Amino acid sequence: MKHIKIDEQSKFLLVVILLSMLLFNNGVYLFVPLAVFFIIFYNLQQPFKPAVFSLIVAQHFVNIVAAVWLANYLEKDVNYRSPSQATAIIACSIGLVFLMAPILYFQNKLSAQTRFTLRGYVDQFSSEKVMYAYIIAYFATSSLGAVAFLFGGLTQIIFSLVKIKWILFLLFGFQCFLKDENKKMFYLFVVLEFLSGFLSFFSDFKTVIFYLAVLILTLVDKLSFKQIFSVIVIGILLGFFGLIWTNVKGEYRSFLNSGSSQQVVGVESDAALNKLYDLSSEVNDEKLNGSVVQMLDRLQYTYHFAKTIDRMPSVLPFEYGDNWLSSLSFATTPRFLNPDKPTYDATAKVIKYTGLRYLGKEHGVSFSLGYFADCFIDLGLIGMMFILLLLGFLYAKIYFYIIKNASKNIVFNYCAVCAFFMEFNALEMDCTFILGRLFATVVTFFVLIKFFFPWLIRHLSAGIEKKEVVPGAQ
Repeated sequence: MKHIKIDEQSKFLLVVILLSMLLFNNGVYLFVPLAVFFIIFYNLQQPFKPAVFSLIVAQHFVNIVAAVWLANYLEKDVNYRSPSQATAIIACSIGLVFLMAPILYFQNKLSAQTRFTLRGYVDQFSSEKVMYAYIIAYFATSSLGAVAFLFGGLTQIIFSLVKIKWILFLLFGFQCFLKDENKKMFYLFVVLEFLSGFLSFFSDFKTVIFYLAVLILTLVDKLSFKQIFSVIVIGILLGFFGLIWTNVKGEYRSFLNSGSSQQVVGVESDAALNKLYDLSSEVNDEKLNGSVVQMLDRLQYTYHFAKTIDRMPSVLPFEYGDNWLSSLSFATTPRFLNPDKPTYDATAKVIKYTGLRYLGKEHGVSFSLGYFADCFIDLGLIGMMFILLLLGFLYAKIYFYIIKNASKNIVFNYCAVCAFFMEFNALEMDCTFILGRLFATVVTFFVLIKFFFPWLIRHLSAGIEKKEVVPGAQ
């Protein structure tokens, strides 16, 4: 089965939602991103295949369309902050098609699976051993995260190693859902990951939500009206939670770093959670209404792109590849080979190309241009599509390689590829960040595939009778 089955009621609802966008203010700029999202998602999200890129498409859609939601909330034209805002929204929507086209091609090349065959693969592992391995990884990676910044040149590699925990989290989740066992324990892990996420300065509580979504989406083979309605309700609840978080996060982070303006945590865990509870309990309707603009502005990531279009090439010339090439050099050159290598400062690039004035990392804040804007800086609106196509091809080749080579167990490979790509889910990343993380993660996963994964799989499957899984069998 190539596509998810959608019942007639659901199809009708989705068409109504899409067409209704044209009735709103700035309707065209609501309609185009949503139409692109529906088309890409429907073709990319294939039953029982990894859903990580489906989530990436969804996150990019939110980053694109949030600028229109913001304009409509303020009852203004979409171009109220920049004459190029509408252009940026359409360009990002088209760019998303180019980015995902190679990935869709390789997604279609993957062997079809069923719930039965995936169950056969998870049966090759001991559920108990996977659970204990995840618990060990949870505590180990918590320690790694705390010391990552103490080892300059190894920071990126250390962050890549944290993905081992998420591989085990997903593997245990697949076992729970496919074997219908230990679900309460898995949900407990979800809650613990969510709560502990508030104890980091960067608020990693969102990460477990993304992984849970990928897990569930991978196992979806049909879509009903009830499920769509449930997704809408969950979306509303998450939006409400987002408003509360937007309202308290500034004061909460100031509490975490003890007023030091550094991106660090300087308080005990129980004090942090108590402070978070106190701040959340003080939120009222008036404060929530005031948080809407702030949250939508944080979600959107086409404004900096629009301001860049305003200034290029009229004020600044195109870079003709120098921007991405300099980022590639920065990402792949170790500091010990270049002692004069500057520190990464995304805000400096934003200031240069947009003309906006922001406080930088010395004040504990950072702003990003977004990698679609990075593509525009080099080759303009048309040329940027070819850079995105090339990046999508690179993603697709890595995706296909991991699926085929991480191990002989397809479910484990699903977990590995989802963990690999999860951090590349947002439009806000600039090209320096993408290339740096991509390089570090490729190196780390190559070593893991060659040396660590075989040992891990032997440990997790020890004592389990080997059974051959026939793809497509029922």
